[in-house]
Parts: sequence; structure tokens; C-alpha cells
Amino acid sequence: MTVFADYAPWYDLLYQDKDYAAEASFVEARLRAHGIPSGRLLDLGCGTGLHALAFARHGWDVAGIDLSHEMIASAKARAVEAGLSIPFRQGNACETGPERDFDAVVSLFHVASYQTSRDALAAMFRTAHAALKPDGLFFFDYWYGGAVLAQGVETRVKVIEQKPLRLTRIAQSDHDEQAATVTVNYTLFCEDTDRATIRRVDEAHHMRYWFPFEIDAALAASGFEPTLHAAWLTEDAPSSKSWAAYTVARKRGTP
Repeated sequence: MTVFADYAPWYDLLYQDKDYAAEASFVEARLRAHGIPSGRLLDLGCGTGLHALAFARHGWDVAGIDLSHEMIASAKARAVEAGLSIPFRQGNACETGPERDFDAVVSLFHVASYQTSRDALAAMFRTAHAALKPDGLFFFDYWYGGAVLAQGVETRVKVIEQKPLRLTRIAQSDHDEQAATVTVNYTLFCEDTDRATIRRVDEAHHMRYWFPFEIDAALAASGFEPTLHAAWLTEDAPSSKSWAAYTVARKRGTP
């Protein structure tokens, strides 16, 4: 099963509480602090396009790539509805495409942790490197290994009601410490309360957590100079308090 193939129609509703605009503003501030205040920006693993739209509204010249046909279809429809011209295309973040001469590449909501091997992570980094101008910036987030190991995994249930729809998502996780991976098994019950119908969707998302030293090694091998590791939405060092961390790296030379 392709990840997000059946999950995509419900994705934005499940993450309706996620503040994409605030996250984009935070990323912009970090890019600005490292010398890139505006310009051309590639969203690698753009999902349904909500981050990309936020960057475009702030004046960036944005393009987006995602592996999921369904997510890209949603992103394109959303851009048209917003009156924004954003070239979204279906593509693999681990395969270098035609994108070139971008000032910044961002990869948000843990796309790096969907790369479950060092080779896959390095391939994603090479895609970003190829898309950037010399001295361009690469900003991405990931699951921080120290927090995953400290907190452990647990079963989580999320319920969202938007009449006549009621969504119940159960997330059960299997942790493989030897492989540094977590498989999140999602079961989604989509209930139409007016029609008294229920649809069940099952998807397994295979994720990997990373440590800064692993990130640094892959970046260096891919032609980047790491400049910052921090906990998500802060400038503090990654810690056991938050699974989410981010890195800023600068393109240097040829890998």
C-alpha cells in the first residue's frame, strides 16, 4: 500500500489544529537569520501544500514536490482556490529532479524520518543539494532519537467531529530499537452520522529517528555544512522533551 493513498482525503481534517502559517513564519525567521530573507523556495515533501501556500503568501517564489499523487492533487486544488501559482509535482524526494537554483529548500513534518536508512537519507539530501544555489540553505525537521528513546512509544487515539463526519484515529506503534525505527499503524474509522455508515482505513507508516551526529555525517557526504541543530520551534538544543528537532545546513561545493 502506498503511504497516504487512502489516508490523504482525511489528512487536513486530522491536522486541522496544526498552525502551518506560524510554522512557516518560524522557518522564515531561521532562514533570514542565516542570510536568506526571501527568494525561490522548494518544499520537498510538500503534502497537501499548506506550508507552501503560507510561504507563497509571504512573498516566496515556491515550488512543491510530494510522493503522493493524492496529496499533490489536494495541493494543486488548494493553490488554484487561493489564486496562487505554485508548480506542484509528484516526485520522490530521494530522486534528483529538474529543480535547480533555489535559494532555500525546506522539508517539513518529518519527511526526513520517512527515510528509514542512511542511504535513503543521503539520497534526500542530494536532491536538496542539486536544487540549491551555491550557499543556499536546507531546512528540515526529523524525529530526534534522544526523545524517542527517553519517552518511548504509546497508543494514541484522536477523535474529530465535523458533522456529519466523525473521525476516530487509533495509532499503535511498534518500536525496533536495533533498527532505530518506529512503525506507526494507523486505523482510521470515518463515520457519516447522517447516513449511519463507517469506512475503515488502515495504513502503516515506517519512520526512523535520527541523532545529530548521523545527520551531520549524511549532510557532509552530500555537500552540506551543518549550521544548526535545535528543538522544533525553538533555538534550544534538541532534548528528551520533544520528538521533533530541526537542522539548518548550507550548500557547499559538489558532493
